[in-house]
Amino acid sequence: MDSLSVSKVNRLFWLGRYYERLATTLSYLWDWYDVMIDGEIDYPLFCQKLSIDCCYKDDKDFMHNYVFDKDNPDSLRTVAEAMLGNGMMLREIIGSRTLAYLELAVLGLKSAEDSDSTTLPLQRVIDFLMAFRGSYDDTIDDENVRNIIKCGAGVERLSLYLRLGWHLDSVESEIGKLMKRMNRTTLQPSQSSLQALLTAKNPKTPEEAHKLLEAAENLFTV
Repeated sequence: MDSLSVSKVNRLFWLGRYYERLATTLSYLWDWYDVMIDGEIDYPLFCQKLSIDCCYKDDKDFMHNYVFDKDNPDSLRTVAEAMLGNGMMLREIIGSRTLAYLELAVLGLKSAEDSDSTTLPLQRVIDFLMAFRGSYDDTIDDENVRNIIKCGAGVERLSLYLRLGWHLDSVESEIGKLMKRMNRTTLQPSQSSLQALLTAKNPKTPEEAHKLLEAAENLFTV
């Protein structure tokens, strides 16, 4: 494949971030549907951790509008549309078959909004996103392209784990995978951010988690 333009590199990287944000956040919220049956969910703290506006009336309003509201700039529906938009602009690079899984994920999210049982349709959304991951990994020959998408996904996963205090035991492993993928791309990392990630200590302390989050978010300027 010919060398990629700056705009295509940007779109590939953010395609990775968006699909990972959708998949990981849906997985995180999965248990909250059960919790709401018997108790309350701490959605204000969730919003605080993600640095988003807490504009919801109650638990049910949050679980519906944060996931489905296309007019909410912070919603997962908005993330899904941005993911698909990038995918469509990259059709010639990722292929129509791989793009189809993104289209199915967005359609699945739309159909889940009107479903009597939300969890099953949302599980299908996650399944389509995992199918997208498998498809681009299997069908895109250009290693640089594959790993730019993976770097975007890796940065997003690290960001969410650190913000939410979730799967912190996996942070070191995720950093290792990100480093390996980065070395197979043309991406140029920030040396200070790279050093901070390579010398990472216990992310369970707030200070170290903040340091690692800042390093991950500023690793690439794309």
